[in-house]
This record gives sequence, structure tokens and C-alpha cells, in this order.
Amino acid sequence: MKPLICLLLILSISTLQTLHAQEDRFFIPKEIYKAYQNGTRSFDGNPGAKYWQNTADYTIDVTVIPETKTINGSEKVTYYNNSPDAINQLVIRLYHDVFKKANSRAYGVSPDDINEGVSLSRLLVNGEAYELSNRRLISKNGTNMTVRLMQPLMSGGKLDLEIDWSHQIPETTIRTGAYDSTSFFIAYWYPQVAVYDDIFGWDNLSYDFSTEFYNELANYDVTINTPKSFTVLATGELQNPGEVLSETLLERYQQAQKSESPVVILKPEEATPEFNHRSGKWHYIATEVNDFSFCMSDHYSWDAASQQVGDRSVFIHSFYPASKAAECKNITPNQQKMMKHFSEDMPGIHYPYPEFTTFMSGVGGGGMETPMMANNGNPGLGVTVHEMFHTYFPMYVRVNEKRFAWMDEGWADFNTAYLTDRFFNENPGSLFSYHSSSVQGNLGGISDLPLITSTQFMDQSNYGYASYNLPAFLLTTLHHHLGDDLFKQCYRTYIQRWAKKSPTPYDLIYTFEAVSGQDLSWFWVPWFFNYGSADISIESFKKGKLLLKNNGNRPVPVLVNITYTDGKQSEQSLSAGSWGNGSTVKMRIPRFKEIKTLKVNASIPDGNILDNFYPSLQDSYKDLDIDKSVYGTYQIKEFPVTMDIVKKDNLMFMKIPAASMEQYLTPISATMFESLDGSMKVEFKMEENKCKGLLIETDFVDFPINAEKL
Repeated sequence: MKPLICLLLILSISTLQTLHAQEDRFFIPKEIYKAYQNGTRSFDGNPGAKYWQNTADYTIDVTVIPETKTINGSEKVTYYNNSPDAINQLVIRLYHDVFKKANSRAYGVSPDDINEGVSLSRLLVNGEAYELSNRRLISKNGTNMTVRLMQPLMSGGKLDLEIDWSHQIPETTIRTGAYDSTSFFIAYWYPQVAVYDDIFGWDNLSYDFSTEFYNELANYDVTINTPKSFTVLATGELQNPGEVLSETLLERYQQAQKSESPVVILKPEEATPEFNHRSGKWHYIATEVNDFSFCMSDHYSWDAASQQVGDRSVFIHSFYPASKAAECKNITPNQQKMMKHFSEDMPGIHYPYPEFTTFMSGVGGGGMETPMMANNGNPGLGVTVHEMFHTYFPMYVRVNEKRFAWMDEGWADFNTAYLTDRFFNENPGSLFSYHSSSVQGNLGGISDLPLITSTQFMDQSNYGYASYNLPAFLLTTLHHHLGDDLFKQCYRTYIQRWAKKSPTPYDLIYTFEAVSGQDLSWFWVPWFFNYGSADISIESFKKGKLLLKNNGNRPVPVLVNITYTDGKQSEQSLSAGSWGNGSTVKMRIPRFKEIKTLKVNASIPDGNILDNFYPSLQDSYKDLDIDKSVYGTYQIKEFPVTMDIVKKDNLMFMKIPAASMEQYLTPISATMFESLDGSMKVEFKMEENKCKGLLIETDFVDFPINAEKL
């Protein structure tokens, strides 16, 4: 071996040994590990001294033709190479190619939407035309187009792109599309330069509907051309309200900018196809955001108000079908309240942008976030909170949701539960019941992968569990362990450090440990890096001494609900950190001679919940005459899913397979039951001594859920 090669090998091994000595508690993939080696990430959770990210400026002129549901666009892009690398190719996302014949799709779409994808008519790089049929320079894979540069883009340099394109607006509304014949939410719509980062280089993951965002920070100058009868709201700030709005609407618009009470800018009776604005050319500018979207309709009503955030005001809009004005009247006030509490309480970081808009399609039950905008299927509180929170993740903190979806969806579910419970329902109690039922179904199963697993390797059997339910429960567990003040301190520091940057799970882990001053590997390792389960059992209860055992390997909090013979109730709790390195904990229960029941972790996911009760759950069913017709399958009316009511372990058991929800039910009466954690009540509807349906009232949805017996 040559001396120089030998020296380099020794230095390389020495460097790796030093780095490994800094982290020997859990595994770090080599793609992420190199970032610590290169100095772009730090083991204290901060961006490294050599952290970099590429950026872009977009100037887009787009025309929407509602009659044919066609988009025709022209864009100029300036792309900045802030990396230390010479870049020899560009990866351009053509999102609408997800509808292209033979391309992979995670969800079914209308046959009418399957087409030739994005039609490109012009591509210039630094003023030089690229022949679109030249496979030596241009290739496509899924929804990505790779452009091989004739001259490399050197570190610190920039290049200019010009692209003309067109595509159809899909009637299949997965995050974007036509919600009726003349109402559209337009996202995933323009040729976009993919992310080039310090972890993976180019983001080459194709878009197949299964995962959502990972975008570069960019500036947008967008002109949207529509018929005059259409109102257009978009990411950013409207630059020409005086040119597009009539004198009356402009006056209302300006009034709304200064009003804390909602002002109806376009009234329901005005929102008709016969109404015309002064112009159909809407000009919006947005700076330092990671994407751009817009919505438009010729029969939507529009109201808005101002919300004070720190020393500035934020302009909040609601855009909804004129026919649904009555049920949408609280969207703007709810947005104002949640923005206030996001900014001042949890997470306690001021909403970072000048505007926010909720588009209420009235189609479906869920929602979809884009920068400064939300596309919601209903006006419900939960979906409105969830989608607005996404402003923080993955917009302000640009997490790679395509690989680590839990880093934004889990935070969104946690914050939705926190904000709804604390500030809308004014309930200071435990937040665990919001997540328990949805975690219970997958806990300890074959699809319960370690949370560090890249989202791209998940499917519909565990994507929702691993991205929403489980991480929300784990963040609630961490909040319970650290306490409200310390948790917020960690959380705020994490956002402040990584605002407009792209953290990995390790940046979150190291920030929480550095700020809290605690080694939290007892928590991270079993839940994020190992397979396993949590299974708490009552080992004994004698003379007020309660001995509990965790038969699994994953630590969970201990919540003991106590009911006394006089009807009074109390609760005792231990944090998940109380297990230490052992598998048992002891608790002293007061007034033990007067105890009627003990419920241990009724609102915590558990591998075998039946051994968590004193006396047993079966005792609550004694002398109860339950009609057999309640068992079977029910179709939920508000959502396109079914639920099953079955008999299991001589108890009533509820399953909603599509949501991975499972719960034993305890009786209130022969026809009224509740979940073990008390967050859900199920009432069976009997007609002529037969069950015809049921009604569910739950903390998770702010309206009753009806289901019909199949």
C-alpha cells in the first residue's frame, strides 16, 4: 500500500472513530452521518458551521381556462448553488406526470384524469434552448425530469431557466384539483427545481400521492390570469387589489385589513357567475417560502380579518361556497384564535408570514396544507387547527416530509390536540386520549416499524400510524415527562434553530437533549430505533401499594384513575422516565380501603389492556343484557369508512380498520357505551328491538358521527 493512501485511510478511520465516540447510543444512517463529518450538522442540535441550502427565485405567468380545466404557464427561474459542489444536472419536478399513463400511483384516480401528463413546449438554460426530445440531455423517471447541464453550475454560481408548459386540472382531488366545475385549488402545479441538500444530494423520489412536501426555500412573483368572474386567493400578498377589485370590494378589503372582526368582502348573494371583477389578472408575491398555491371560484364567498401577532398584523382569509356561508361563519374567528395561541402559547413562535387563507371545498373530511394556505374539506375546528399549524412544519421549518413525515404530521396532531383541549375546550387534563385509540391497533405489530424508518418504505397499512398517531402520542409522552415549561423551551429552540432550514430527526433529538440537559436515549432508542411494545399490568394491589410491571420494552407514562365508593375520583401519574432501567414501579394509593375501581393507563396504548383494571373489566358487564343485533359492521356516514362492533374477551370491542383504531367499550347502559379512556361515547339506535345504527360523540371530532348498520 502506498504511504499516502495508507495515511488517508488512517485519518479516515480516526475521524470515524471520533464521530462514533460522540454517538454510540443509537444508529445513524451513513447519509446523515456524513453531514456531521462535513460540518453541516452539529451534535448539539444546531445547524453546523458549514450548513448550506440552495435557493431559487420564480417568476410565473399562468393562465387558467376553467371551461377546459387547463393550465398554461410560463416561468423564469433563477437557481442559486450555495452548496460546495459543482452541479452537473438539475432535477425538475413535473408533478402532474403522476397522472401520466403507466406512471405509479399510490391511490386510484378517475380514468378521465389519466393523460399524457405535463406538456413542455420550451426549455432554456442560461438562454440556450434544450431540445426536449434529446435523451442525452433530458430524461424522465416518474414525475422527475433530469436535465444534464452543458456547463456545470459551480459552487456559488447561479443559472437561469425558462420553461413553458401546460397540463389539465384533475377532477380527482388528491390535495389539488377541481372541486366542482368552476372551483379549483391549484397545488403541485408548476415545474419545480427539486431539493439538493447536504444529506441526499438531489431529491430523486418520484411523487405518487403517498407523501407530500420537501421543497427549497424560494421567492415567488406570480401572475394568475382568469376570467373576470373568478376570485383568486393565493400564497403571498396581493399586489394589485385596486386593479382587480371593484371600488366597493376594495373598500371592504381595506377595511378587513384593519378589522379584528371578520368583514365579508364578497357576499354570498354577490358570489355568482354573473359577477365580474375589474380585471382577471391577479398578481401575488411571496418571499422566502417553500412553495406556491392558489384557489379560485366564481361562486365562493370571501371574508377576512386582521390578527395581531407581536408588533404586526396578519391578514386572515376564508374562501367558501356561497351556499355554505352559514356553516362557514366561524372559520375566520377560529383561525384568529388559533393563530394567537400558536404564536403566544404552543409552540409560542410568532406566525411567520403576512397572510393565511383557508379554502373550504366542502368535499371530503380532511385537509391539505400549502404555504400560507389550507385546502380543507369541511369547516370543522380540528381540520382547521391541523392545517394552519402546518405553517410551522413543513413550511417554516422545512422538514423532509417525503422521508420523515412524522416530523410534521406528528407535530400537527400533537398541537391540534393541545390547542383544541387547552384553548377551545378549556380542559387542562391529559392529552393522551386524543391519540390512544389510533395507536392501539398497530402497537407491537409487524407493521409497527421503528419510527426512524424512512417514510418512503411505508404503505397504507402503517403510513398514517407512523406519520400521525404514534408520533403525536410520543410527543405527548415527552411533553408529560419534561413538563410544559421545559418542553416549550426545547420546542421553541428547535424551531428557532431550524427556521427556514431542513432538520433531520437527529437535529430534533439533539436539540431536545441539549436544551433539557437530559440524556433521553431511554425514550428515543425503544420507540424510534427498536421494535417492541408497551404492556403495563397490575402485578399486585395490597394495602394501598400498587405494583405495576411493563412486560414490554417501550416506556410509557403511568396514569392511574381512582374511583372511590363515595363517587369521588382522583388521578395519579408518573412520567415515562420513571421506569428507569427497570420493568416495575410502585405507587401508593390513598384511602385504599374505600376504593371502588382502579384504571391503569386507560388512555395509554397497551399490549394487553385487560390486566390494567381492578376489579376486572368483565365485572362491569355483569347482569347486563346486550342485544346481539348491536354486533356487526357499520357504515359511517360522515367519512367513507366502516367500523366493526364485535365480542372479544367477553367484552364489546370496536374496530375502525381504515384508521387503525381499536378500543374495548365499557357499559353505561345496555345501549350506551364509552371507550376505556372516556373520550368516546357510542349509543346504539334500536328500532323494534333491533339495532339499526349508532351515534358516536368523541373528543376528536367536533360533531356527532352517525353510522348505519350494514
